[in-house]
Amino acid sequence: MKNIVIISFFFTMMAGSLFSQNEFDVLRYSKLDFYGDARFNAMGASFGALGANMSALTVNPGGLGVYKSSDFSFTPGFHYNYSESNIDGKSTTDGKLNFHFANVGLVGSFKGSGKWKSVNLGIGYNRTSNYNSSISINSNTDSSSLGTYVDELNDSGGIFEDDIYDVFPFTSSLAYQTFLVNPIAGDSLRYNHVFSNSKNITQTTNYETRGGAGEMYFALGGNYSDKLYLGALIGIPSVRYIYDRNYKETSDPSDTLTEFSSYSIHDYVKTTGAGLNFKLGMIYKAANWFRVGAAFHTPTLYSLTDQYRTNITAEKKDGTVFEDQTPSGSFNYLVTTPYRFVSSASIVVGSRGVINVDYEIVDYASARISEDSEYSTGVDFSAENNNIRSNFKMTQNLRVGSEVRFDPFRVRLGYRLQGDPLSGQFGLNSGSSIYSGGVGIKEDGYYFDMAYSLKTYNVQTIVNADQNEFASTDLKDHYITFTVGFRF
Repeated sequence: MKNIVIISFFFTMMAGSLFSQNEFDVLRYSKLDFYGDARFNAMGASFGALGANMSALTVNPGGLGVYKSSDFSFTPGFHYNYSESNIDGKSTTDGKLNFHFANVGLVGSFKGSGKWKSVNLGIGYNRTSNYNSSISINSNTDSSSLGTYVDELNDSGGIFEDDIYDVFPFTSSLAYQTFLVNPIAGDSLRYNHVFSNSKNITQTTNYETRGGAGEMYFALGGNYSDKLYLGALIGIPSVRYIYDRNYKETSDPSDTLTEFSSYSIHDYVKTTGAGLNFKLGMIYKAANWFRVGAAFHTPTLYSLTDQYRTNITAEKKDGTVFEDQTPSGSFNYLVTTPYRFVSSASIVVGSRGVINVDYEIVDYASARISEDSEYSTGVDFSAENNNIRSNFKMTQNLRVGSEVRFDPFRVRLGYRLQGDPLSGQFGLNSGSSIYSGGVGIKEDGYYFDMAYSLKTYNVQTIVNADQNEFASTDLKDHYITFTVGFRF
């Protein structure tokens, strides 16, 4: 049973948990893929010991000190998510395309004095996570999800009809108001549903998520003796996450035991908010061909708001339609993400190219969720925080990037291994791999880069958790970015 619960949570990490905040909401906003300009993306976001890149400042602000001239760049991005879900031998595919700006930034480089060769200022925005996905599942069942509402109403001896809305306004009241759940004849406290005797019910499930996370930053860096490059950054990350779930059950055309042909449920949750963090970083040039880097990211404190609602539509075989909607709900809360430590090393092969490796440590067990005291309603998140401590762990991320130069052209390859933040005792792996590559051209006053990356991962998607019905879903994120930049 424990594995089923964790599998359910695992999909929640990606697709959301309706009307309640839990540990996997925390995990969603704690996991970062780090996107940005095309050069950065093509090299697998591996730039910690190289610097002089707008998006690399989000990983190691020490790279700001490497700049020798002012710089401006912007990057449009195209993200396509492809999914293939399998359940009971049935396969269903889906996809979703999204356009956004992955990077925009400006660096000003100013001459220093003494051993301080330069002082640089940076301001910009980098994309850090993509939440866009679409998952569809077609399946059949002999046990309707309406049983969940019946169990809720019949619990502890049942409930009077007049009390249903007051006690269950976001759940069972919907099924009651649309005549999907009705009192049992001769018993005013207990209920049954219209598909209780139905078999071979067709289930159609679609999960769609939209939005992403990004970070606006203000950074200061310097170059000391062309050996030591230092930087500090104030980050203001923002989140926009939308969760849409459409679930439909359709009775078999030959089913004479119900008057209803179908019903559908639409769940909607929108999360928005912003946070604050600080980053410190350095790069040391040990030799002309070798550099090392290190950076520390404080936890991000997010202030988030969830807005949510559910609609239900029921249709009888004679064409009669019943509809109902929950009240619009809202909840404010705080999320504290884990700290991060990044160590890096790079080899510079003269003017021919570079290789960089980033090793990142993230302690997901240190993340926390709490109620926003400004909007206090007395919600206690101690159980969720205990689950974070028990079920999450410290993990490691590896990023490797390379660039070969054939002036004025560049060819790049990269790889990222995102470690699994879930405790290994559950036999699941929520890690992922991202493969990337790209090309570019660099002239004295401008540059143009293109990059492609592919992220592969797997989730267990909920169809009916109460009946232990899950689909195995393989997902692929295709990501294309184009950067135009000017140095002056």
